[in-house]
This record gives sequence, C-alpha cells and structure tokens, in this order.
Amino acid sequence: MRHRVSARLAAVTIGLSAGLVPVAASTSWSATPRPDAPVGLRVVLATPSSFTITSKPAAHAQKYKLYASTLRSNLFTGNIRNALHSAWRSTPRLTISGLQFTMAPYYYRMEAMNGQRTKFSSAIGEVGLKPPTPTGLTATANQQRSDLTWNASTSATGYQIERASNPAMTSNVKIAKVLGNNPQYTPLNLHDGSTYYFRIRAMNVSTPSSWSSTVPLTSHVNTFDVRVMTFNILEASNAGVREGDGPLKPWSVRKPAVVRTINTAHPDVIGVQEAASFVGSGQERQVDSLHAALPGYGLAFTEVLPGTPGWHRTGNYILFNKTTFGRVGDGGHWSLGDSRWAAWQVLRNNATGAKFLFVDAHLLPTSGRAGDVKRRQETQTLLSSARSEAASAGGLPIAYVGDFNSDQYRHHVFNAPSIVMQNADIADAYQAAQKRVRGAYNTANGNLRRPPRNAAHIDAVFAPPGVGVRTWELQLRLSHGKFVGVIPSDHNALVSDLTIPYS
Repeated sequence: MRHRVSARLAAVTIGLSAGLVPVAASTSWSATPRPDAPVGLRVVLATPSSFTITSKPAAHAQKYKLYASTLRSNLFTGNIRNALHSAWRSTPRLTISGLQFTMAPYYYRMEAMNGQRTKFSSAIGEVGLKPPTPTGLTATANQQRSDLTWNASTSATGYQIERASNPAMTSNVKIAKVLGNNPQYTPLNLHDGSTYYFRIRAMNVSTPSSWSSTVPLTSHVNTFDVRVMTFNILEASNAGVREGDGPLKPWSVRKPAVVRTINTAHPDVIGVQEAASFVGSGQERQVDSLHAALPGYGLAFTEVLPGTPGWHRTGNYILFNKTTFGRVGDGGHWSLGDSRWAAWQVLRNNATGAKFLFVDAHLLPTSGRAGDVKRRQETQTLLSSARSEAASAGGLPIAYVGDFNSDQYRHHVFNAPSIVMQNADIADAYQAAQKRVRGAYNTANGNLRRPPRNAAHIDAVFAPPGVGVRTWELQLRLSHGKFVGVIPSDHNALVSDLTIPYS
C-alpha cells in the first residue's frame, strides 16, 4: 500500500513538474512590463487633410499608434476599432492623413505598446484641420465708421484679428477674436488720426490658417460708450399660466426682481418687450409700472398712448438713463408684418452730443420652416426701416436689440435673423464681443428654477459695421446654478457694451 501511495505521489510530482514548463513561459510574458500611458499629447502640425500629434516618451513603450474620429465616443476603448488610426511607430510623433475637411473637431488618442501589452492615453484631445487663408480684407475709414470686412468663408469657426502700429506687425501688437462666420469686425479703442495695421486669420476649432495680407487703417472717428440691454419682461396677462417649473407669477410679484436686474446691470438704454398689458387700475401699461420704479430713466414716446385717438399697444418700449442720454424728438414704431413690431428712438449722448438710432424688435415666436420664412421677411423689413430712418436723420449709426425668437437648434430649419444680419455685414454681439459672461446659458429660461445651458440665444444685440462690441453678458441671479428668489421673467436680461462712432 505504501509503495502505491509513493508511486502515486511521484506521478503527481512528475505531473506538476511537467506542468511548470508552460507556467515558466507565462511568467516570462508577465515579466514584460506594461507601458505607461502616453502623456503630454499636443498638436504640432495641422493641414487641410492631416494632423500630427506628439507626446512624451512613455516608460517601457516600444511603439505608438494614433487614433482619430469625428465622434468622441469612437475613442473609448470599447469602440476604438471604429476610429481611424496611424501605423505603429517607434517614436511618439504620429500623423493621420487623408482626412476629409470638416469644421467639426477631430478627436484623437494615443496608444503605447510593449510586447503584447498596451496602454491608452487617458486624455482624448481635439483638433481642427487647417482652414484656408481669408481673402479680401478691406479697411473702411471715413467720417462715419472705421471697420474691417473680408470675404465670408464656409470653412471657419471664427477669426483672429491682429493689430499693430507698424506694417511689420511687431509693434504694439493686439489680437482680437470673432466667433462664428460673420466677416466683419469693428476695432476698439482707435484714436482719431492714428494709423493702424491689420491682418486676419481664420480659425477652425483651435487651428489657425495662415495670416492674410496686411491693410492700413487711419481712423477718422471718435467713439462713445453705451451699455444696452434687451429684456423680455413677460406680459402680465400670462400670470397663472403653467410654464417650466410652475405657474407664472403675477407682475406684482415679479416686478421687484425685474427692477433689481436692471439696477444691477446699470444699462444706459433698455429695449423692453412684452410690456403692453394693463396692470393695476385704469390704463397703466406694464411698461409704465416699470418706468415708475426706475426714477433715473426716461420712457421714449414710441407708440400712440392709451386714451389718444388711434392708440394701440405694440409691446415694445425703450427706456434710457437720463444721466447719460437724452431723446431727440419723439421716437416711433414700425410694423414688421405678422402683428410684430419694432420701436425706435434717436438718442443723444449727454457727454459728446453725438447721436445714434436705437431699435428694439420682437419677432414671431412660432417654430418650423414657415415661421423661419416669416422671420426672414420681418428682419428684412426691420433693416430697411431702420436704415431709412437713420439716413433721414443724417446717417446715424444704429444699434439693434430685441427678442428675435430664433436660434440654431432643432425648432428652426434655418436661423433667419442671423442669416439676414450676416448677409448685411451686421455682427451678432455674442460673436463680436471680446468678453462674454454666462454665454452657455440660454437667453430664454422657460421659467425653470435651474435655467438651461444650451447656448440658445433667441434674444440678441446686433452691431452694424462701425459699432464696436466690448462685452456680452446675461444677467442671472443664481446660487449653485439655480435662481435666487423670484424668477424675473421667462427670459434673461442681456447686456452689451457697445462703442458708437461719431466725428
């Protein structure tokens, strides 16, 4: 019995010894260290059809591969087979070529390998392909305006504008930026009689084109500053209607919050929409109630007053800070069609005596193609009426504000006001502003306690050539992303600091 047990143990020992051979091979494979993840990824070259990425050498890495896709999710390890990729290279400088040009970013990720063991970079970067160089840069400088225009591009997400005091572009260099594709920029802080030099380059995501040719501009105008606001304060007649997080509050409850919003921003001129409802007793309009709570402001005469023969209410009104501006005569209003209106008033700057035309519009709110077509006609009518009024007053500069009821998202087949304005070389202040505050928030909050952040801007300020834009800012009183106290309106107040030219 003892011999059988010994034999059996011997057999087991022999079997275990034999089994150690493949285990030894496995131990040899596992001794190959896994490479570190590539870090320090950066773009070193981008062309219209390729880009090159480098990283720091990864410890234990023998070779590297680069992956790319226009879908970020394709760079997740489970989806990486769907991405384009380079060949393996022994150094972490990798190129992916033959790419189709797009204004969407390409996302990229790098993989390191040692033996059969791999490690992906934790970071997923993004890069734009190089856009074409802008052409047709032109400087306009006369007694009415100083600005730059160029040929529109369908291959740019924005532009950089470089300014210098010498043609070599080496002295007193400043760089401004424009978002979007509006081929117009009005330089800020120019001095009358001084010559400046400008050149531009297109941007695609964060990748620049080559610089354009350089053009000189000798300014012949001065400027004054005006802080404008557009604020749809919501018709009082909507009280009790369910929207967003509950019934809309009465005007008597919302009014202090609206007044606080205005006083916090200190605008010089305010374009108000949806303020025609009668409130209180008698024929006090909602805008009259607001005006009474803002003693430092005047109310422009832009409609036939209630009780006067032929009177009617448009809902659009203009308030102005009497310390900084005064009205020049009475204003008025234009019918834009579709029962839509725009109010207007010529205002004089108290410090300089210079004048400009302020226009406050409210377009049709319906969605879909039919609404877009109507808003296109309304915007065209608005521009025609404003230009005619400005010309009759001696060629005044114009500032447009209002609720344009259109954005770039799914409710609209095309963004009609933006397209019409761009075709007229009129800049959206959001795109031209050199400083933006809370730009990710929607201008309409939908009466939601936590206002949405999709950058849907249906309220806007538009600046024609010659009118400069310093800032674009939404006024929201928030704590941890939620409104504090009463929500003033289902729209947020939008403020922009503009510069108006005069000679």
